Amino acid sequence: MDSLIYFILTLSIFWFVLNLIYSSKKDFFENKGLKLYYGFILVWKKHANIKSVGAFRKLSYASIPLSLYGLYVFYTTMILSTLSRFQIVEVTARPRLLIPGVNITGLSLLYFSLAVVIAAAFHELSHAYVARSHGIRVKSLGFAIIFFLPIAFTEIDDEAYRQASMKQKVLTLMAGPAANILLALVFLGLLFFAINPSALTIVGVMEDSLAEEYGLHENTIILEINGKPASLDELHAILLANKTMAIRLKILDENMVLRDITIIKPGNVTKLGVYLVPYAPNTALIKILGVDKAFMLISQFNWIYIVNFSLGIINIAPLFITDGGKMVYELLGKKRISLLVNGFTLIILILALAP
Repeated sequence: MDSLIYFILTLSIFWFVLNLIYSSKKDFFENKGLKLYYGFILVWKKHANIKSVGAFRKLSYASIPLSLYGLYVFYTTMILSTLSRFQIVEVTARPRLLIPGVNITGLSLLYFSLAVVIAAAFHELSHAYVARSHGIRVKSLGFAIIFFLPIAFTEIDDEAYRQASMKQKVLTLMAGPAANILLALVFLGLLFFAINPSALTIVGVMEDSLAEEYGLHENTIILEINGKPASLDELHAILLANKTMAIRLKILDENMVLRDITIIKPGNVTKLGVYLVPYAPNTALIKILGVDKAFMLISQFNWIYIVNFSLGIINIAPLFITDGGKMVYELLGKKRISLLVNGFTLIILILALAP
């Protein structure tokens, strides 16, 4: 709760100061394309001069399988989560809302914010370039901050959009969510290469512990335990054994030196005395950036993946105002069936996310 109050207080001070500056330099801001609305909505808009690119027209068809994949993930996740609420099925994890200042704090809030900016920009640029490649004029591109939420937007010429074919409209609407899903999959691949899952990273050492006695330090990577790939399960099994044992560790220490150490664990000791992360950055990445910066890069990659994938599958789902909701209206018309599809999707989303 304290972090939420601090977050709201910081934002309130930011908007108060910005309002003071804006009121005294209004002409300067507006000449730069910036406008402040209602005291907490800052909008930047620029007239677009996007040229039609044939490659985007061809690439736009790749949005079809990506969108279908997004719909499959959305409905599978939300329906299973809803059924688990009524104890019809069991699931290991349920989707949850991410709320800045509540369950996203500290450095994670910075990574999250940057990921949102990247996701929103990629989403709207994809809409714009695909629309233009199908002959639909784009009037402007813009970016806005609503209190704390950064968003991007594409303003499409209404008359050109009305005259476009249903296929052109649907491909334009698909482009944004599909681009987010594609970017998420790219960063998931980057995470696969950036992380070594068969290792443990020491991020803290307790005083007067077994680890401190044997010279283990923060940022040490444990690669092997008794000749086996390092894992929490392997380490716990040894520590919980009620007897004196030798723990042979192959480590990459904080100075990037690979070495072996042997720790004699007394029978009455069940803790090594370290705080661990159940993976480690790729060794090549550590050599380039160091352990701390490698973890920072992995965290940013992870948030870009999470935000883009979440934005993609939520936006492709038919939820009235989303791209998916607009697609349903284009495909089925503004009929009762369109309202039923959007309404059903909204109900299962609420049931899946409700606490």
